[in-house]
Amino acid sequence: MDKLNRHKPIQFSGGMVIMMYVLLGASLFLPNGVYMLAGLLALTALIKFIWKIHTPGIFIFSYFLQWLQVFSFILWMNLLNKDLDGMTPNGGNAFFLSIVGLAVMAATSNLMIGKLKVYDNTDFKISAQAINQRKLLILYVISTAFLSGIGFILGATSGFAQILVTISSLKWVFLLWLGFVIWVQNTHRWWLILIVLYEFTVGLYSYFSSFKEVIFFVIILSFTFIKLIEFKQFIRLLFIGLSLMLLLLTWSAIKGEYRNYLNQGSRQQVVSVSREDALGKIGEQVTNLDYEKYQKALTYTAYRLQYVYHFALSMDKVPDDIPFQNGKIWGENISYVLTPRILNPNKKLYNASEKASKFTGKKFAGLKEGSSFSLGYFADAFVDFGPIGMFIVLIGMSLFTGFIYKTFYNMVSLNLFLRFGLVNVALFNFASFESDGLYMFGRLLTDFIVFYFLARFVFPSIQKWVYD
Repeated sequence: MDKLNRHKPIQFSGGMVIMMYVLLGASLFLPNGVYMLAGLLALTALIKFIWKIHTPGIFIFSYFLQWLQVFSFILWMNLLNKDLDGMTPNGGNAFFLSIVGLAVMAATSNLMIGKLKVYDNTDFKISAQAINQRKLLILYVISTAFLSGIGFILGATSGFAQILVTISSLKWVFLLWLGFVIWVQNTHRWWLILIVLYEFTVGLYSYFSSFKEVIFFVIILSFTFIKLIEFKQFIRLLFIGLSLMLLLLTWSAIKGEYRNYLNQGSRQQVVSVSREDALGKIGEQVTNLDYEKYQKALTYTAYRLQYVYHFALSMDKVPDDIPFQNGKIWGENISYVLTPRILNPNKKLYNASEKASKFTGKKFAGLKEGSSFSLGYFADAFVDFGPIGMFIVLIGMSLFTGFIYKTFYNMVSLNLFLRFGLVNVALFNFASFESDGLYMFGRLLTDFIVFYFLARFVFPSIQKWVYD
């Protein structure tokens, strides 16, 4: 009989619970303390709703990352010695709508996946033992060698290129599949270490700082196996988090000059130097960093990480200067995604900065300048339907992502860990609070369609070969 309705939430030791209460109380005495307390309470709600053991880690990763982008608005204001309404009169309102929206979405996601079949250690061992690890490693190597980067052959704006981008992400499915098997069988863990080092190094030679992806996927992988957070585990996670923050700060401090070096001043999102020269430039910049540069990088990182400011600016402008769009924005988002360019030769190039500039009143650099700034899918929903109606869109988005999760999770003809890998990679683009509705919906839909086709007609043959 299927084991239903028994998904166990992540547990916290007594010491951790006490520490969490202390942190909640202490937050009130910090700058913008009421907002900080509200944000931390929202985080506890997200963890309660979403973090279940022995399940794909993508939802807790996605909601936490989005929460971090919202919470960073407070950190940015604190660094500037301002309250949340110090840059815009709707800063506080946008923050509260954001954390409440995330909590409502997480609760909806919990309802969508809460009754799915539960798997235990025995299921994990059976699924892992069926796999030939060396064949999985071969799949990862082949997919990395021949699929990486193919999405840019036809340019990022063509519909076919979007499909190729999804196909190129197959290497992450194979990597997660391999990682799950290695984790359960506790063998060949050095393979994962070498893969992470390789992906990280190669990712540095990229205009889009893709070195972060392999770190994110390893974190998503680990969430499946965490059952209890004790104080020593918290310290370990805190150390990892601080290390990642230092890495992010270092990247923020050097990436402007580094990207200019990569494109040789062309202002295009291209790499025009050799890998050796690029890595040498990074080493040169890192050695020249000092405390003042890190201070500037901290403020800049908090600004770039948060995306509540754009939401607040749209609330300043709508409906006082521009009326609510009554579904026009999301109608255009969906229509743009569903209408192939071959049926609409006049279809405009996707330019997120145009929408962001219109509804915030702030001029953002766009495609001509080699940049892109999004309004954010929360702001898209607000501009269309206001502070109450926007929750219909947010719930709809969580229902859509829950549908994708359930579809792959329930493909019982596929290996359990292959299904977990598909869920995690198909929903990876959900981890971006800053993405506007067109981009997020478009990427999620494309990933779902492509992976569903592969899961039905290609992966069964691959699985047969991979099985021992």
